[in-house]
Amino acid sequence: MTKEIEQNQNQPAERIPDIIKGNKDGVISQWLQRVKMNPELITVSLSDAERRDHVPDLLDEAIAHSCGDPISKEERLKAAEHHGTLRYHQGYSVAMLILESQLLQDVIAECIRDHVDTLDLSHLIPDIAKISDTISAELRESSRSFMKHYEWDMSRLGRRSG
Repeated sequence: MTKEIEQNQNQPAERIPDIIKGNKDGVISQWLQRVKMNPELITVSLSDAERRDHVPDLLDEAIAHSCGDPISKEERLKAAEHHGTLRYHQGYSVAMLILESQLLQDVIAECIRDHVDTLDLSHLIPDIAKISDTISAELRESSRSFMKHYEWDMSRLGRRSG
């Protein structure tokens, strides 16, 4: 047996939320790099801090949800609404919101892949499902908030021109 295999067998298996938590800064950094390289997303000029504003909290929520920790629905809803409103005023489109979310899920999947040799496989599917559910729920609520602002602005513009 090689030394590397012996070390892996001696290490306790990790759940996905632990891996994401331990690599949170790297996940955020990778996500930010991809966002900044995306031709559609870079059409909106934002600082790095403005781009990643919601990602640390979203990852914390996804980690907590995966571990079965209670998450305040009101806080989650409020954060998602704030994100949708903020992105609307920053000049994003709904498609851009979706793209940001997809890029985050891609980076998380790669983080999981990079640590597959240390994973607790008995929790793999439920952990992935809960993380994906959290990100999808934020996207859904952010999109709703975004569209409320869009519809409100359109109705206001309609009244002015009429």
